[in-house]
Amino acid sequence: MGHAWIDGRPVSVPEAVAAAAALIGGSRLPVVTGLATDVAGIRAALGLARIAGAVIDHQASAAIYPAITAIRDSGMMIGAPAEIRRRADRVLIVGDAFAQSPDLPDFLFDHEPDLGRETRGKREIRWLGAPEGGADIPRASVEPIACPAEGIADALSMIRAAVAGHRFGEGPITGEQAAAIAAWVKGAGFGCAIFAVAEMDELAIEMLSGLVFDLNAETRFTSLPLFGPEQAFGAALVATWTTGFPLRVGFGRGFADHDPDLYDAGHLIASGEADLAVHVAGLAGAASPEPEWSGRLPVIAIGEGSAAWTNPPRIRFDAGMAGRDHDGVLHNERFGGFVPFAATETGAQPPAADVLAAIAAALGNATTGAAA
Repeated sequence: MGHAWIDGRPVSVPEAVAAAAALIGGSRLPVVTGLATDVAGIRAALGLARIAGAVIDHQASAAIYPAITAIRDSGMMIGAPAEIRRRADRVLIVGDAFAQSPDLPDFLFDHEPDLGRETRGKREIRWLGAPEGGADIPRASVEPIACPAEGIADALSMIRAAVAGHRFGEGPITGEQAAAIAAWVKGAGFGCAIFAVAEMDELAIEMLSGLVFDLNAETRFTSLPLFGPEQAFGAALVATWTTGFPLRVGFGRGFADHDPDLYDAGHLIASGEADLAVHVAGLAGAASPEPEWSGRLPVIAIGEGSAAWTNPPRIRFDAGMAGRDHDGVLHNERFGGFVPFAATETGAQPPAADVLAAIAAALGNATTGAAA
């Protein structure tokens, strides 16, 4: 099964697995992070964290946590991209929505709405805070509405107040603009607000989500949050159905415990509380640079790229890349859910899930033996 190294020295995979289990078993507080992998890899990482009493956190959690918090605290109406493609007659794009999803506009907008009598054959788009040189939108005229990125939350609060018929003052957009947008979204047959979660803060996301809820009192309106390509939202969903919580989760108390501040892997490493990291980078096409904390503690690296790190990992495993070397399941932004994928190449390396499961099994056996 694959190739492995300990302190840069080639070893057999069983030897590296045993060494990794021993390292984790002797750790005060290990963290399992990276997590750029498929569903099987996330589930295996959760299994390892549970046995190890570790904290588990995705490398991109910070970018999506404003949306996770909004969903957890207030809920959010989220539409399926295919339904938006075929139903949405009025679309409000907010901020630099397609920065990490440049191909999505073609899917969403190269097809005129053809479902529903009120929406069929027509689509209008307004773009609040449209960036310069933003994505091209096919088959539709787009009305840009100038708004600085730092003013998005205030602009949305003005529009929400206008929808509710409340008074409001001036802000990053004019009162006339806010009133016009409010009347326009209220007139939708099936409307949608699209935004990139990494481009907006928690307040802006909560305000937009509240606006969508308010609009549904009189019409049909939904939202499409875009979470980016690193599988962070997919990992949060897998963690939720596995443990009852989105990432960040700790197992140090013998059960799954969720605290988005306490179990921030980056903070635990920077503060010196964590003394070992298991880093998973097993997703084809995903950026997985050397973590900035790599020289601060021993690292068990699983996947590609770590051979070139400035601070080499203590133990390194080669692993096949999800989306390239092996079949599996990934969260797909165009589908709006999990989809199976087939390998595009014949890879000789095992999936990250297999490596994680082998380490967990060795750690479990060692723990059982020590208890006996």
